Amino acid sequence: MSQSQRTTSTVPKTVSLVSIVLPTYNGAAYLSKAIMSCVAQSYHDWELVIVDDASTDATPEIISCFCGRDPRIRSVRHAINKKLPGALNTGFEVAQGQYLTWTSDDNCYMPDGIETLVHYLDSEPDVDIVYSGFSTMDAEGRHLKSVRVSAPEELAGGNCVGPCFMYRREVHTRAHGYAEDLFLAEDFDFWLRASTSFRLKELTADLYRYRVHAGALSILHRTAIQIATEQALVRNRECLHWISAAGKTRGFLAMAHRAAYFHRWAATLRWYARALTMSPSTC
Repeated sequence: MSQSQRTTSTVPKTVSLVSIVLPTYNGAAYLSKAIMSCVAQSYHDWELVIVDDASTDATPEIISCFCGRDPRIRSVRHAINKKLPGALNTGFEVAQGQYLTWTSDDNCYMPDGIETLVHYLDSEPDVDIVYSGFSTMDAEGRHLKSVRVSAPEELAGGNCVGPCFMYRREVHTRAHGYAEDLFLAEDFDFWLRASTSFRLKELTADLYRYRVHAGALSILHRTAIQIATEQALVRNRECLHWISAAGKTRGFLAMAHRAAYFHRWAATLRWYARALTMSPSTC
């Protein structure tokens, strides 16, 4: 069954609250900019739940300052570091919105980002998860390039959703949050599980700014992210029943190519073998 054939329950078109969860750990360098990008949104009916994952830098002081300025901003602090998926689960446990999303402490929304995502979900009741294009920027905030996200069928080859998205509360409820044993691929795992029951849709609009810098998880843990991504895909391979054999083959080949990039030759061969099993003619 394709994504376009899915049917889900609809929600009212008048959604008053968006919950943005912002997990942070020693994120003082860029945290203020990330929070300000939420405050500057053209859409005003939001709450920002900041989860301080046991930071030891100036993060708590920054959070306290913003919470004192805007009643829409509140925070939760972990006594011990639980890593990103644990922080996300903590944030969404207290989130009250009907539409949910999360952002990182080093990234920023475009001013109309939240409004555009809300408007799409309001106007398309058969879509449950919407995600959009984004731009990358360097450590100083200078534009690097614009990135266009791919269609949901590309989930067979990795996380095609990217950093800018929004989904209905029912998605989170039925997916039971983020897998805390899949740190670095918790978002990919979540989309795979959600795709079995909910419809995803990509937008071409550029609604987000993703910062590329030396301290980013995507830079510090590149090989570990690849390994975790493979683990998530293997764990959730039954979730891909809605993707065609050709789509799975393309995805598995993409996984093989990325494994080869990291010189993980055994994994490369395994993904090539999976692709060959799915569709020999495509290989």
